[in-house]
Amino acid sequence: MKARLQINKKAYLVALFSLLLTACSSVKVSTDYDQDADFTALKHFNWLPQSAKIEKESVYLNNRIMDVRLTKAIDKQLVAQGFSFSTAPDFYVNYNITSEKKTDIRSYDNYSGYGPSWGWGVGYGHRGMSLSAHTETRVDEYQQGSLIVDVIDPKSLELIWRGIGSKRLPESSDAAEMDKLVAEIVKNILVKFPPKAGK
Repeated sequence: MKARLQINKKAYLVALFSLLLTACSSVKVSTDYDQDADFTALKHFNWLPQSAKIEKESVYLNNRIMDVRLTKAIDKQLVAQGFSFSTAPDFYVNYNITSEKKTDIRSYDNYSGYGPSWGWGVGYGHRGMSLSAHTETRVDEYQQGSLIVDVIDPKSLELIWRGIGSKRLPESSDAAEMDKLVAEIVKNILVKFPPKAGK
């Protein structure tokens, strides 16, 4: 009985670990930039004027509360990195948000059939333990959110840097948890700005 409990506990931990990996997925970040732009000259920022802004689109995140949350998070991160807000900026910043439905399929072995067994040989009986295993598959549908942060030349209004951060979105969360999630994604994106020379 003790052996069976140990095997069942292992199967439970494997399943739990799989779920935790999904829930705690890290932010995936990609960046691109204009290699002719002089990023060393950028010191002051402001938000892209409304007249030049492309309407933000998102099924999951497009609302005033989220807009305020994202704006504050981006402002805070840029200031933390040494930039300052100005009415005469060296660059504009803007963001867009998207979400996409994803399917995660994971398979793992469930060792749950460990127990006593009986067998017969020629003239002899014997008892022992048998271990049976079967593979279980978990299909999980979720929303993958992406935050796109753009840095724009204020004179030409041309894009000079873009960072994209993607992460699995929670099915539900309170305001404090969403603040933390947004801050995490914003930081992971903007720590890559400005691009390092030669990269």
